Amino acid sequence: MFKKVIMSVMLLVVLVLTACSEEETRSNKEVTVDAFQSMMEMEKYEATSSLDVNVEAEVQDPFIQPYIQMVNDMELSVDQRVDMTKNLQEMVVHFSAQMNPMSFNVDLPILQNIEDQTMYIETDSLVENFGMMLGLSEDLSGKLLKIDLAELEGAETEALDYQEIQEKAQTMMTDFLQDKSEEDFTKDGETYIVTFTKEELTDFVAQMVTEFDDTISDEELQQGIDEMNTALEEVDLNTFEVHVTMDGDQIKSQKFVLDTAFDAEGTPVQLNLEADTTYNSIGEDIEFTIDPENSEILEMSEFEQMMMGGMGY
Repeated sequence: MFKKVIMSVMLLVVLVLTACSEEETRSNKEVTVDAFQSMMEMEKYEATSSLDVNVEAEVQDPFIQPYIQMVNDMELSVDQRVDMTKNLQEMVVHFSAQMNPMSFNVDLPILQNIEDQTMYIETDSLVENFGMMLGLSEDLSGKLLKIDLAELEGAETEALDYQEIQEKAQTMMTDFLQDKSEEDFTKDGETYIVTFTKEELTDFVAQMVTEFDDTISDEELQQGIDEMNTALEEVDLNTFEVHVTMDGDQIKSQKFVLDTAFDAEGTPVQLNLEADTTYNSIGEDIEFTIDPENSEILEMSEFEQMMMGGMGY
């Protein structure tokens, strides 16, 4: 009996050491690819995303400068809940911006049913921020605006297969990362950084077009690639990276970083952009706050009529 216990302990130690050894020998590329693939396979998660944009331009036009300042000062973030087993995703879009004399402070809750392509938007923030501009009455508050996404795309189009799209995107991105050189993957602490070039950006867009649009001809595809390459020749791509931060074997956050410079009709422009997503929970049960079955629904046609009436049309 004692020998069996000793053998069991020794076997456990060997298994742990083997696992640790395998983890230590994994390259930055392997860890990044695995992390991205696991992210694409997540069925339930809660996440917070934010977008930070900074534009620097030597603009002399006093009409343009306030818009640039508004973009630099704006705050945009999204709290997201996703449960693909129920084909539901809920988000609250937080947006604040100011350009005198107007200011916006929007918290917009949205629920999307992926299966039937229906979206529900709480009307309170719409009325509060855009009521006077769009002629929206206070009577519209406290309702859910229902939008049929299939109708927006065109009633004749077939319903999108989101599961198929997700699988295609997952395969494409995994293959794209697998084809990159090991030198393009670096590590800083628990953060893995992937560096991309302008040429890779063009190649990936071309792959996406051919994968998701089987109606495009080879000539049209090549024309699009040539036009994109020509446009990118005028762009200095200083930084184009994806950062993936891990917490053990689980992804903690991802960040897209872009630093570029270009000329806009004779005006030098510097653009810095960071899109950051932090995963607050993965694989846990999701509780949605928007409940269409127990809410007053406002159809899009009713909303348009009220809006047109309020604006005097």
